[in-house]
Amino acid sequence: MLSLLFLYIAATGSSQSVAGVAPTAFTFEPTRPATWQELVQAGSVLQGRLRASYPHSSGLLGWTPQSGRLVISLPPDVPAQWLVAEATRIGRVEVVEGGTEFLPIGRHVRTGAAPRPEVGVYEAVLSAAHFVTADAYLRHGQAAIEFVLTPEGDTRLIAHTDRQRGYYLCLLVDGEVVNCPILRTPLTDRHGFVELTGGATLDQARTLAMLLRSGPLPVALRPVGLE
Repeated sequence: MLSLLFLYIAATGSSQSVAGVAPTAFTFEPTRPATWQELVQAGSVLQGRLRASYPHSSGLLGWTPQSGRLVISLPPDVPAQWLVAEATRIGRVEVVEGGTEFLPIGRHVRTGAAPRPEVGVYEAVLSAAHFVTADAYLRHGQAAIEFVLTPEGDTRLIAHTDRQRGYYLCLLVDGEVVNCPILRTPLTDRHGFVELTGGATLDQARTLAMLLRSGPLPVALRPVGLE
């Protein structure tokens, strides 16, 4: 179904901006049974991601739960491929305790409230819920994320860095290690920044900042057709 959807997009050119063209309605179904509230929340999360990725667009014109599915109206100036990519990933960002060495980029790890080395579980120090703001930019020519934490997030980070000096923190998206950045501490008024490592690009930093601001989808979606 996903390949058929991309073929339709390529054939119709629906990702191009056309004055006066009505928005395209996409229908998605959850990958597991989902409540009406979860579908509404999923639409809200995608709205936030679109505003971050396309700030000059009119934004999502609407999302409506219908018979256990979610119908999303997408403006013609936003690529349909973008919506499919964002709707089909949860986008859960976590900052985890990486140990004394960098976790390999691309590695999938399990996370929890506390480290459990005997079963391969890494401690989740922060999640998107602990970030008030997150913005990406270049700092001294290096991709970085500037952020402000909630009071709880600040307390957790302070306790962690005091307890675990010399340990790396790594960024995970849906359980996959995407970067092990340099964290500048201590924070001032819960404000700080991380410099991404390994030649990370500004676009990658922007994606991470977007996911931190929007938070994860409550359930992953898959496209089932166009209306």
